[in-house]
Amino acid sequence: MPEGGLLAIFAHPDDETFGLGGTMARYAARGIPVTMLCATRGEVGEISPGTGATPDTLGRFREEELRVAMAMLGVTDVRMMGFRDSGMMGTPENDDERALMKAHPDAVTHMIVRQIRELRPAVVATWDESGGYGHPDHVAVHHHATAAFHAAGDASRYPTAGEPWQPERLFYTAIPIKEFMRLMEEMRAASGEVPSVAEDDNAMAELRRVEPNCIIDVGDLVAVKEQAMLAHRTQISDMDPFMNLPEASRNRFFGKEYFYQAHPALPADTMLDDLFA
Repeated sequence: MPEGGLLAIFAHPDDETFGLGGTMARYAARGIPVTMLCATRGEVGEISPGTGATPDTLGRFREEELRVAMAMLGVTDVRMMGFRDSGMMGTPENDDERALMKAHPDAVTHMIVRQIRELRPAVVATWDESGGYGHPDHVAVHHHATAAFHAAGDASRYPTAGEPWQPERLFYTAIPIKEFMRLMEEMRAASGEVPSVAEDDNAMAELRRVEPNCIIDVGDLVAVKEQAMLAHRTQISDMDPFMNLPEASRNRFFGKEYFYQAHPALPADTMLDDLFA
């Protein structure tokens, strides 16, 4: 596979489309290699009515939804790490021995290092420390992907994971909390409800976050991004609060994707508009 592309590392199917679906589509259309590496199949997610999924089959459904969504965005290289969804913090699923949050950190990092060394990407993108809304799998992926980024170029680390390769840049998704909260208020006004993960505004606001230093305009790709979101049909439908927002609100929110370049560090007040610039 050609080197120098984008490797996106996220926890569950649909994390990627919401956070950087437009960016992935833009680079894929330019012929830049884009790979989606997903840690779990999202086996503990919600199940929208009418999809035919059950708790026992949800993981299979969500993997297929991920592949369909990625195809819509022009991404054909989708890889699964095979851990189990850990569920939200404090739920019984946390104790499942197959759960990502129960996995030994070195084992997870080794798997990601192997992928980096095989794919030889220029850019790695993953969750920031907040995990968006604090999901333990999101936070775990942040830590494991960051560790793997820094280890992949060191020949003395994980010597069984392939020839060393150091990606040039590490980015975290970094939706500004003020923009997210503004969207939640517009959602309440439009439909009277918000996603369950956003019901506790104070908890969301208190999570440790980074401020974006890269904003990519994907306004011309909002329609395809929304279609890819809807491909995750066990998780979102056209009746979802996100889809019931006024078109202007959806275009504003989904038309920009926010990132923080974590490595190498950028000078203060720098603002990029391209992960490869």
